[in-house]
Amino acid sequence: MRMRIRIKCISAKLCKAIAESLEPDNLCAPPTIKVRSNAKGNVTTTSITCRGNLETFIATIDDLLLCMDAACKTLEVVESERRA
Repeated sequence: MRMRIRIKCISAKLCKAIAESLEPDNLCAPPTIKVRSNAKGNVTTTSITCRGNLETFIATIDDLLLCMDAACKTLEVVESERRA
């Protein structure tokens, strides 16, 4: 099973930070899961490949989306406060 998640950010810098914030998840994934994230321009792309069961695949995607959302919101707040 494979899935690709793409999110568009307000800046390339933010996209890179989000991709880097997911790196610990990529390193700690079970052996049946491969997660790769990269940033190009203002788009972060994360690819997930799973050789396990569907429940594991869904749980991984859910966890990744929550982490991406948290990173994005946190970094946007930090950026907006820095500008103020």
